[in-house]
Amino acid sequence: KQVYAMIQQREEPPPGAAHTQTSGTHTDPGNGPAAFKDNAAKHAGGSRVVGLIQEVIADSKKTEDEAIRSEQDGQSAYENFMIDSNRAITTYSEKLANMKGSLAQSNEDHALAKKDHKATMTHLSELNDESGNLHKSCDFIKDTFDARQAARTAEIDALVEAKGILSGMK
Repeated sequence: KQVYAMIQQREEPPPGAAHTQTSGTHTDPGNGPAAFKDNAAKHAGGSRVVGLIQEVIADSKKTEDEAIRSEQDGQSAYENFMIDSNRAITTYSEKLANMKGSLAQSNEDHALAKKDHKATMTHLSELNDESGNLHKSCDFIKDTFDARQAARTAEIDALVEAKGILSGMK
């Protein structure tokens, strides 16, 4: 009970953020923040660091520009390569199509030539058979020429003799 009573008698802090009071008033700053001291002598070498950082930034910018330029050159070279490659592919595709057309025409011409050759060979075979038949006929005439000539001469002589006999009878 005593603790409870003591808690109720105690003042509670005002709500909100904690507040630190300073010794100053609205006209006198009192113990305000410490004033800046002259640190220039202490940090005199800082300009070298700043210069080094600026040099690093300049070098980085130059390297970035070179990388961008190199990338653009590479992209340009790649685009030119692709254009040339596509032209070559198109050209070779056209040549291939023309060669296929030529091959088809050559095959057709070859087939016609084979057909003509076969017809010519058949015709030559027929002419050879006819030549053989004529040769046999000529050989027969040549072989029997002397006998036939002798028979004709004998027949002519017999006709002349028969004519003479018939003429003498008159």
